Amino acid sequence: MTAPLDVERWRAEFPALTTRGTDGRTIRLDGPAGSQVPRSVAEAMGGYLLGPNANQGGYFVASRQTECGVADARAAVADLLGTADPDLVVFGPNMTSLTFSLARALGRTWSAGDEVVLTRLDHDANVSPWVTAARDAGATVRRVSLREDGTIDLDELASLVGPRTRLVAFTAASNALGIRTPIDRIVSVARTAGAEVFVDAVHFAPHDAIDVAAWNADYVVASAYKFFGPHAGILWGRRERLESLPVDKVRPSSSSLPDRWMMGTPSGSSWKRLVAI
Repeated sequence: MTAPLDVERWRAEFPALTTRGTDGRTIRLDGPAGSQVPRSVAEAMGGYLLGPNANQGGYFVASRQTECGVADARAAVADLLGTADPDLVVFGPNMTSLTFSLARALGRTWSAGDEVVLTRLDHDANVSPWVTAARDAGATVRRVSLREDGTIDLDELASLVGPRTRLVAFTAASNALGIRTPIDRIVSVARTAGAEVFVDAVHFAPHDAIDVAAWNADYVVASAYKFFGPHAGILWGRRERLESLPVDKVRPSSSSLPDRWMMGTPSGSSWKRLVAI
């Protein structure tokens, strides 16, 4: 027999849930928008800011501690995503910023007549970046409709994906409806046409295991604040693409992975907590 969930014990781990409004205890109903922060997360973030709190690349203890922390965080997230290569894990301020950055880079490889296929199930963070990149490249955006039950029309998807399709972007699970998409079937359609695949796993990550290898995707994104972490975005991509795409970067930034995708100094307090999540 499984022991009953000790609700009060777990509520006590989240300081925000102990606050009281005019009508009594606060009840949070914004789950799809993000999780509340446990005390351990706040303490880990605060501990870093009041401790090492240094940039990487310095020949002093605090800098080296920061580098070790970043490496540990990246290894932990790589394990979360199902990849053995932590260098393919990119951190950013949020999923939207990372997706816009990737979209700009991919858009520079597209040309007039190319096509991008999106779905009407997706959050706008997995729509506007691709629409903008396609517009700038002169490419065409095609949108897959939904059936009456809210699922993606796979027959229409197959009809829209063709030889000029460069990318198929879709969500692994809808943040609005909670519907999970058939990742393997969608990827199969994209691969048949030779298109790349971008999977938004932001809402999927808190509920099931991610396996980028099994998914056979080219790019996968997630957000740590959906699973009790800080506001930090996560991007995984295939090595050959992350190494070759024309990404925006400042000159002092390393050209090696994953630093060539890291714009500016990362939030140390954010990656610090990613180690233990």
